[in-house]
Amino acid sequence: MRKNAILAFGLLVSMTAFSGGANAQSQVFHLQPDRYVVKGNAAMEDGKFEDALVNFRKAVRKNLSAHERITTYNSICAVENILDHHVEAQQACDQAIAEDSGYWRAYVNRGSARLAQGDAIGAVADFCRARDLSPNSVGGAFEARCDSIG
Repeated sequence: MRKNAILAFGLLVSMTAFSGGANAQSQVFHLQPDRYVVKGNAAMEDGKFEDALVNFRKAVRKNLSAHERITTYNSICAVENILDHHVEAQQACDQAIAEDSGYWRAYVNRGSARLAQGDAIGAVADFCRARDLSPNSVGGAFEARCDSIG
């Protein structure tokens, strides 16, 4: 019994030292995807965009991992674009980009929102940034303008 207590104490001390002690930031680990994200994705596949939006918005209010939060904000952006809510789409993409400025998909979606709002310069800048981040994934008619911007 005493041996188990000593082992448990040693494990606790080593975990505290490894994690940075009491001031360490917590991390979220999920064994399964968030249920609202799953429901939102299913609703999107079924063309139920309002339902998808409701579920994605519920998901981002929860304790998601950083990657889940970024991709969920991007999904909100995509759905808002589909629903012609381009200001809200841009805001959601801004959230995704604020959390990960290297997430190229959010730049593509924000570029679409900006283009729909009449901001062609902002749209091309976003499309070009996406292309810079992932040249093998992003292409289109805007590409010739990318070289003249920078």
